[in-house]
Amino acid sequence: MKQTVCSVCAVFALLVAGVLNAAPVVINEVLYDGPGSDSDDVFTELFGTPGMSLDGWTLVGVNGGNGDTYRAIDLSGVLMPEDGLLVIATSSANSALAALTDFVANVDWQNGPDAVQLWFSGVLQDALQYGDAGVNNAGEGTHADMVTAGMSLSRNWLGADTDNNAFDFSAVEATPGVGPAVVPVPAAVWLLGSALGLLVTRRRKR
Repeated sequence: MKQTVCSVCAVFALLVAGVLNAAPVVINEVLYDGPGSDSDDVFTELFGTPGMSLDGWTLVGVNGGNGDTYRAIDLSGVLMPEDGLLVIATSSANSALAALTDFVANVDWQNGPDAVQLWFSGVLQDALQYGDAGVNNAGEGTHADMVTAGMSLSRNWLGADTDNNAFDFSAVEATPGVGPAVVPVPAAVWLLGSALGLLVTRRRKR
């Protein structure tokens, strides 16, 4: 059974996400390069409102070599799980990963430098660029660093999106279906301070 995110973490995550990110669904974690054969280890995790329908949503792989789309995954018919974390893995997922998987699709993305994008009804909602593809970068802000095989890129705070991949994502041991990665203290303080500061500002304006 998938491990449920603690209620305090989930509430804070939704608070921060509401302040920093307008999209109701974001890319939360991606493992694109497994040790050995990729297909049994790779996964993509999305964070969004529990019970939300993903009709009209699409995951897209962008080739860093030429900027072209090389794969599109239609998420229509999928519902966000109760914990707000949707784990997508391939049909060849190992037993441990398969037990945590909510939806099966070909998320064996290219090893990079490349990008994974999330679209809704033809409008780009979120994107993760891993590695520097130069003029073909297709993520948000500065690209995230590429990771070694078996490591994933995880959003530092669940759902919080500053539109800068280098700031938002860190290399971690894979945590499918678990929640936020451990974020460096300065970044955590900055995110918390920014979220609370914006909330105070908004309340004063009312």
